[in-house]
Amino acid sequence: MSFVGKMLVVVLVVLSVLFMALSGGVLAVHNNWRTKHDTVLGQLKGAQEDFAAAQANATAIKQTSQKEVDDAKKSADTANAALATQTDELVALQKQVNELQLQMQTQTALAETNSKESDFRNQESLKQRAANRTLQAALDQSAADVRQLEDDKFGLQVEFDKLKAAYNEAQVRTTYLEGVAKKYKWETDPHKVARMETPPPPVEGLVKVVTKDKTNRPKFVEISIGADDGLIKGHKIDVVRLGLDGKDSQYMGKIQLTDVGPDHAVGIVIEAAKNGIIEVGDNVTTKL
Repeated sequence: MSFVGKMLVVVLVVLSVLFMALSGGVLAVHNNWRTKHDTVLGQLKGAQEDFAAAQANATAIKQTSQKEVDDAKKSADTANAALATQTDELVALQKQVNELQLQMQTQTALAETNSKESDFRNQESLKQRAANRTLQAALDQSAADVRQLEDDKFGLQVEFDKLKAAYNEAQVRTTYLEGVAKKYKWETDPHKVARMETPPPPVEGLVKVVTKDKTNRPKFVEISIGADDGLIKGHKIDVVRLGLDGKDSQYMGKIQLTDVGPDHAVGIVIEAAKNGIIEVGDNVTTKL
């Protein structure tokens, strides 16, 4: 056998010894842990049995205590109900006592009042008789006055009926005239009519737009001047066409303003020249 073989045999023998020693140690440790496990398991089982017994005892005590509490609560509720009933009865009795005292005071005061009232009524009766005689005389005079007033009222009613008939007739006429004025777009406000009577200020402008009627004649004319220049609704303005190459200006017609803005106005043609038609660019003026 070579040296290497001998060394391997020695190594195997050593390893076998070590393995045997390790196996013995593991077996000893295993036995010790099993013993401890059985001991701890027995202690745990005993503790669980003690806990179950304590829990059952606590449940029984709780049930007994809850019953005692419920019984005590019922007794307290019964006592409170009885106390409330007695309190209500006491309040009712006190109320009756107060009402009886009030009635007694009222009857006493009423008796005193009746006695005083009887004397007062006797005195008042005498005074009333004298007052009745005075009132009767005044009543007779009032009756005579009423008859006179009724006669006057009848006369006034006759006059009122006449005035009412005249007023109704005037209303009918006014309504008719307002309808006519509205149809022809006449102004009915006295203040505005008075302003329309005022002559327009001296101004000049141009025709901006011309609207024609069905016969192709100018009907409405918009101009370049308005309220800022002192014009108001109702003013009348002449329309002229300036002559060219030394020719004289031509009169084209007259418009009356129906709508006035700050810097423009619209008027209806109330007079048209026979030898010309108002066109855009013609002049308007109040200076003629």
